[in-house]
Amino acid sequence: SSGINAEWPLRSGQKILRESVVNPLRECGFVGADHMRILRDLMSKSSTLVGLEDEEKEPEELLNVLFTEIFNIKPLLSFRDGANEISHVNLCQILLERDPHSSTMPHTQDLLTRYFVSQNLFFHTQPDLLLLQVPRSGKDFKLYDTVLPSAELQLGGLCGGVWGSCYICNKKPFMKCPQCYINQEFKHKYSAVPYCASCCTLVHSHPDRQSHVPESATNPTRGIRMVLSAVLCIHTSHYVTYCRVPAPPPLVPEEIAGSSTISPSPHSPYCWVFFDSMADREGGMGGYNIPQVAECPQLEDWLQNPAKLLHEKDRAPDFVKRLISDALLCFYIREKDT
Repeated sequence: SSGINAEWPLRSGQKILRESVVNPLRECGFVGADHMRILRDLMSKSSTLVGLEDEEKEPEELLNVLFTEIFNIKPLLSFRDGANEISHVNLCQILLERDPHSSTMPHTQDLLTRYFVSQNLFFHTQPDLLLLQVPRSGKDFKLYDTVLPSAELQLGGLCGGVWGSCYICNKKPFMKCPQCYINQEFKHKYSAVPYCASCCTLVHSHPDRQSHVPESATNPTRGIRMVLSAVLCIHTSHYVTYCRVPAPPPLVPEEIAGSSTISPSPHSPYCWVFFDSMADREGGMGGYNIPQVAECPQLEDWLQNPAKLLHEKDRAPDFVKRLISDALLCFYIREKDT
């Protein structure tokens, strides 16, 4: 009997998510309020968190209930600090003070690296799924007016390794210095500046760097590449989502007279779509919301070209402006090692 009771939230949660949430979302583009009520009822009965049925909750609270108390899965992320203490969480919340020297539109790669360096953290295990919450406080205050979700994250140096060659001469690194990263504000993708033995000695002979404490460099963990797959955005209490989904097959172009030199443009296997469950409304208090699912053409190009976006932000499409202004939670999935 106790075994059956223990499995009840898991089996019920799987069935409700499959039949009442995922399938309607795929078929109709939205999930009805009655279906969400069923899910929240289950979460309320299975969790110690108060107010799941009738109070507004933060996304990370709902995810923690689903992952930990409904599906009983092990935490998605494991961190190791400088004292070799291990912590386990489902979501990485970037907690930083604003850097006055940083870009007005920092990337999530830069923010994540700076957070790990400031807290002396590393990934204890290599994640397959990374949920990254950008720095903000509540729904109203934002540390930065805009944050660009990096199209890719490189986690090699954040798993305890360093850059693959000396920063100065490109020889094999034997030393690394986290203090150089902080003081010189290097914006590469790793958590410490790597040096060969001779360059490390030369650099740290300077009076401004004699207080640094270089460390022995371990072999770098390379090729850990996380790809952005979705972004949850919020403006006041209105959540919207951007999702990277498989693109439909390309249309076969019909023959165009006299256009034998025209070739079809390369076809990307993925495209971005925008989902808004409250894009419009029909009726007043007794009415209902009208959802919208729309394509976001060229969003991938904007994400891949942050320099262009920084200088042409005001001319970017509205869906790009909304993404960088309201991003809250970024979902990254691991690609194969490279």
